[in-house]
Amino acid sequence: MSHWQLLKRLTQGIVRRRKRLVLLSVVVALMILLPVAYYLPKAPPRFRSTATVLLQTQPNPVPVFQEFAPSRPLAVQLSILKSRSLAESVLEMLPEAARKDLIENPLYVDYFELIYNAYVRLRGVEPQAPDPQRRAVQELRQGRLKLDTAAGEGLIDLSAEASKPQAAIDIVNTYVEVLLSRTRSFNVEDSRVAREFLEDQLAAVKKTLRDSEDALRVFTTARGGIKIPDQSQATVRQLSQVESALAEITTQRRMTETRLQHLREKVESQKLMAPALGPAPAPPAEIQRLRAQLTQLELALLDLRTKFTDRHPRVAVVKERITEVQRELGETVKKTTPVTPTPSAVPRAERIDFAEQVLALETALHTLLSQEDALHQQATGLQSALNKLSRGELEYSRLVRDAETNRSLHALLTEKFQAARIREQGEMKAVKVIDPAGPPVPLAAPRRLTFLLAAVGVAMVAGVGMPAAIEWLNKRVETEEDVEAEHLPVLALLPRLRSRRPIFLTLIEERRVKRLSDDFIFTEALRNLRVTVQLAMLGQRFRSLLITSPWAAEGKSTLVVNLGLAFEEAGSRVILVDADFLRPALHKRLKIPPSDGLAQALHTDGGIQPPLVAVVDRMWIAPGGRPFKPQTRGMLATNRLKQFVNDIGQQAELVICDCSPVLLVPDNLFLAAAVDAVIIVTKAGSTSCRDLERTKALLEGVRARVLGVVINELPASILRRQYNHYCRQYVGSEDR
Repeated sequence: MSHWQLLKRLTQGIVRRRKRLVLLSVVVALMILLPVAYYLPKAPPRFRSTATVLLQTQPNPVPVFQEFAPSRPLAVQLSILKSRSLAESVLEMLPEAARKDLIENPLYVDYFELIYNAYVRLRGVEPQAPDPQRRAVQELRQGRLKLDTAAGEGLIDLSAEASKPQAAIDIVNTYVEVLLSRTRSFNVEDSRVAREFLEDQLAAVKKTLRDSEDALRVFTTARGGIKIPDQSQATVRQLSQVESALAEITTQRRMTETRLQHLREKVESQKLMAPALGPAPAPPAEIQRLRAQLTQLELALLDLRTKFTDRHPRVAVVKERITEVQRELGETVKKTTPVTPTPSAVPRAERIDFAEQVLALETALHTLLSQEDALHQQATGLQSALNKLSRGELEYSRLVRDAETNRSLHALLTEKFQAARIREQGEMKAVKVIDPAGPPVPLAAPRRLTFLLAAVGVAMVAGVGMPAAIEWLNKRVETEEDVEAEHLPVLALLPRLRSRRPIFLTLIEERRVKRLSDDFIFTEALRNLRVTVQLAMLGQRFRSLLITSPWAAEGKSTLVVNLGLAFEEAGSRVILVDADFLRPALHKRLKIPPSDGLAQALHTDGGIQPPLVAVVDRMWIAPGGRPFKPQTRGMLATNRLKQFVNDIGQQAELVICDCSPVLLVPDNLFLAAAVDAVIIVTKAGSTSCRDLERTKALLEGVRARVLGVVINELPASILRRQYNHYCRQYVGSEDR
C-alpha cells in the first residue's frame, strides 16, 4: 500500500468512524492548552520604531572604475547590517537605558540552549552562566532588529523593538549612525587608494602631454606644415580614436590591478592564511579561452562600428554575444578563484564584501585585457594601412595622435581624480536616510500569540493524531485488498441498505423497483455469490455450507436466509439450519414461531430428525429449538453433530447452517469441521483485519474448507459505480 493510499484510508476511516472522537479530542486539548498558552508567556510591553534608508546598490556587476562607485551589492550591505561586528559597535554606542533593556527584557529565546541547560541540570551539573556582552549582541541581532526589503530598489525599512519607547528609538538611530560611519570609512579607504593612484598617473600624463606637445611644436617649426593625403586622413582619424580608447582602457586596467594589489596587501596586513591572494597566478585554460573569444568579439565589434551604427542588427548581435561571454567569464572566475579569507580572522559580512570585490575586479580585469588586446590588433592593422605615407608624414601623424591621446587621457584622469577626492572627503554617501526613526508604536505580545497558535496547532495534531493512531492500530476490513492480504478470496460485496431489511428480490419483484436501487444491487450480489458457490460445488461435490463471522452483528443470519432464497430461485432444494443455540435468529428473520428443533434432536437418544418448517416451495428451516440446556453447546463436540449433518444432507441439495461467531463461541469450530465448506462474513468498517486473520487461523486449525469471504454493508456508492456501468452497457440495451 502506497503512502497516498494509506493516508486516504486513514482519512476515510476517521471521517466514517472517528468524527466524534476527533471533535472531543480537539475540544479537550484546547481547554487544557489555551489557558496554559495564555498565562505561560510573561512578556513585557513591546514598542517598535522604524526608519527608512536607501542603500545604493551596484547596477553593473563588472563596473569600470569601480573605486568611484560608492555602493556595494544589496546582499553585501544587508550582510553587513546583520553582522556581529556591526552589532558590537552598536552596543558600544547605545545609551545605558537601551543596553539595560536588552539584558533585562530579552525578546529572543534560544530554545536549543534551554534544552541543553535542562539536560545539563538533569545530570547534576549547573550550566555555565552566559556572558552578558554575548547575550546582548545575540539579543540585538536576533530579537530586536528587523529588516524589510519589500519596497525594492535598495529601500530598507530598518525597525527595532524594545520594551520602552525611547529604547526602540535609540536602537534604530544608533544602527543608522554606525552604518553611516562604517560605510563612510569604507568609502574613504577605497577612495584614498584610487586617489593616490590617479595622482601618480595624472602627474605622469601631464609630463607626457607636455613632451608630446613640445615634440609636435619642434617638428612643425623645423619642417613646416605637412598635409596628410586625403585618402589617408580618415585612417589617421580612426587610428587616433583607437589609440585614445586604448590609452583609457590601459589606465583602467592599471587601476584595477592596483585595487587588487591593495586588497592583497590588506589581507597580508591582517596575517590571514589566504594563499590565493598572493601574487596573481596565471589564469586557468578556461579563462584564457573565454578571454581570447572575448577579444575576437571586441575586435569584430570595433570593425562593425566603422561601417554601421550601434542600432544595426549585426552590431546588436555581437553586443549580445559579448554580454553572454562576459557573464560566462564572471561565473568561471567565481569557480576558479578562491578569495574567501579564513573565518577566524574576518567577520562574515567583511568576508562576503571582500569576496564580492575581488571577484568583480578579477572579472573586470579579464574584460579590460580582452578589450586592450582587441584595440591593439585594430591599431596595428590601421598602422599597416599607413605604410604608403612618407616618413615625414608618418612622424607627423604619430606626434599629432600622441598629443590628442594624452589630452583626452589627461581630461579623463582629471575628472576621476576630482571624483576620488570628493569621495575621500565622505561626500558620496552609499547610505541615505530617507525617513528617520519615527514615533514608537505599541505591539501585541508576539510570544503570547506564538504560544496560542502553537497550542491550537498541538490541539489539532492531538485531535487528529490520536484517532489516526487508533485507526492504524485497529485496521478494519474495508476493501477487497484487505481480504486478499490475508490470502482469502472475496466471494461477494453486499451494500449497506437504507431499509436495514435486506430481502432477496424475486424476478417479479425486481421489475417493480428502479434498476439501480440498493435492493437491486443487493439481489444481484447474492446471485453472483450463488453462482460462485455452485461453481465450487462442481469442482468438489458438497452438500453442507456453514456461514460464520468473527463477531456478532456482522450479517451472517441475513446472508443465510437470502442465500437460501437465491438457491431456491435457481430450483435447488435448500434447508436452513439454525445452529446458533445462544441467539437463534433465523425464525425471527422468516417470521416463524419458535418451536422444538435441533437442540432437542441432539439430546434425543434415537435418530436425529429435527422438525423441518417449510418457508417457500423448495426451502425449509430446521429451527434451533427451545428451551436450551446447559450441555447443548457441548453436544457440538460429539459424533451426533456429524451424524446430523450427514442425515439432513440427504434430504436437500444444499444445507446452509447458521452459527454463533467463531471468536465468541469456539464450540462452533466442531460444526465447521463437520460441514463441507465455510464462508466467512465480515462487516465493512467494523471487522478488524486482525480478527479476520484469527478467524482464518482457527478454521484452518480444524481443517475446515474456507471458500472465501463476503464483505457486508459496503457503502452503496462504491458498488453503484460498478452496477451503473453494468446496467448501462448490458441491461439497458435489452429489447423490451
